[in-house]
Amino acid sequence: MAELIASGSGPNDRLQLQPGSTLRLGRKPADGWAISWDKQISREHADLTWDGMVLKVTCLPNASNPIVHHDTPLRETTVGPGGTFQIGLTTFSVIDAEITDPNDSGVEETSFDRNELRNFEFRDAGMQMELLATLPQIIDESRSDEDFGAQLVDLLMKSIPRADAAAVVQYDIPEPQQQENNDSGSGTIATYVGSMAVATEKPVMMRVATRDEYSGRFRPSRRLIMSALDRKESIVHLWGQADVDEGDDDDGPQFTVSDDLDWAFATPILGDACRGWCLYVSGITGEGEDDLGSDLRFAELMAQFIASIRQVRTLQDQQTQLSSFFSPKIVESLTGEDAHMALIPSERDISVLFCDVRGFSRKSEQYSDDLHMLLTCVKEALGIMTNGILEADGTIADFQGDAALGFWGWPVTLENGAVPACIAALKVLNSFKHPENHGGLIDGFSVGIGVAHGNAIAGQIGTAKQAKIGVFGPVVNQGSRLEGMTKQFGVPICIDEQSANFVRKFMPANEGRVRRLARVRPKGMDTALEVSELLPPADTPGVTSDEAIQVHEEAVEAVIKGNWSEALNILNQLPDAGPKDFLIEHMKDTNNEPPSDWDGAFSLTKK
Repeated sequence: MAELIASGSGPNDRLQLQPGSTLRLGRKPADGWAISWDKQISREHADLTWDGMVLKVTCLPNASNPIVHHDTPLRETTVGPGGTFQIGLTTFSVIDAEITDPNDSGVEETSFDRNELRNFEFRDAGMQMELLATLPQIIDESRSDEDFGAQLVDLLMKSIPRADAAAVVQYDIPEPQQQENNDSGSGTIATYVGSMAVATEKPVMMRVATRDEYSGRFRPSRRLIMSALDRKESIVHLWGQADVDEGDDDDGPQFTVSDDLDWAFATPILGDACRGWCLYVSGITGEGEDDLGSDLRFAELMAQFIASIRQVRTLQDQQTQLSSFFSPKIVESLTGEDAHMALIPSERDISVLFCDVRGFSRKSEQYSDDLHMLLTCVKEALGIMTNGILEADGTIADFQGDAALGFWGWPVTLENGAVPACIAALKVLNSFKHPENHGGLIDGFSVGIGVAHGNAIAGQIGTAKQAKIGVFGPVVNQGSRLEGMTKQFGVPICIDEQSANFVRKFMPANEGRVRRLARVRPKGMDTALEVSELLPPADTPGVTSDEAIQVHEEAVEAVIKGNWSEALNILNQLPDAGPKDFLIEHMKDTNNEPPSDWDGAFSLTKK
């Protein structure tokens, strides 16, 4: 039974709250509870709905003053037993007649930390350890927290024979950062039960069990549970059996709100993987029974065991989830204590790789009657790109059809700039040149890759359970543009100037080389971009030689300086190739004479 007490300039008034009913509150409501003395309360002000656990208070559209809850003006809020809110000059207090202050109910409170509990011996160590050993299997086989709670409360009853009732309870307690945000007024995330911030005063999950011979009413004490969670230690409450025998709700075991029981303890399950979880055990003291220390020690051990196992499972789930985005090396660095901080979006020097599969249209025609085979081929192609990025310790940001976006520099800072991205690009290219290594699934596919380096924001968007890793900034668009330019230059990999400089400085020639291709102004952009080709080592069959690279770069330098006649003479010494043709065709557009406003860059007319 719960009551709502109104305190103000007039006489205190009490209202008994009925579960499931809604009552109108106002100064002079047509039908409801009248607070006639407070002129700051509208004639018809708010609706009150009690669900048996919390009171929902909702202002009517025409109500002149808001509800003030925790010093915050609101149009709607929820308040649990022990909580208060204010409308106008009147304070309203929610009182559970069966849950009062322990200091006023004859309840003796004792708290224990883990060091103190070590002084107690287990009551039946063999039996209890055997039951405790089943916890990993219970956790593995549980389909949900509700299922786990049900099995856990059953385990509690088996492990503590003197218990007449037990419960496993979970409250939605925000993380410290969320609580700070709520306290600063950035949003109504949490309410408070005592000093503990909770997202709702009603448990997210509660599973209870009682002995077959117990015929009383059992309802765990919310205040005892919240006190244990708040103080992060086990708390015991004892009250006299004589009080129970009186049978008077006003004098009996008010704090634990359970008939005939005379003791209870609450043990919090600490740790991020069990935030808001608590074990609750209650019973009747029998003749000759000693104190509760041994049972409390076992509950504490069970709580520690649960916390450890769930933390391991959480890390395993986290690793599985992160492995979709990160390489094993980066996942290892992210599963430490401050992993969530490492995933916060931040501004960094980032290298991006944009990779697109070519030949999809022809493949679609080939397998127009076998879409499952077509999907298998595309998945193989995407898998090659994904493996290339992850094996070079990159991060998968996105898939767009048959294209993939990877990046480096977050969450782990780059040491050699764009070199890892270039290593990945060459690995992907080499794989596509050998379809026989992939069961012929990528036969007919080729690849275009763009690599760019620059400032960007990267990080996790969303929640821990539904995360999306993203990267934002002009460098992403630049990587995409470079990938598109591979078609115009007739080369598989195009990189920007910064990336080329990193390759020249940090990548040995027996791993990769660069060839300067041209300065261009991409369509829709005003800034000129120097484009280079990333090439495999010189001993790779069929690739451009070091001598040919040198000659081509001399021609490019002549083009940029406006010496086009010299450039044409140099280019004519080279065999026909895409980059050579690109320069010749663009010089031909102005009759092989640089325009009067020539700044060394060709303006592209298509992406």
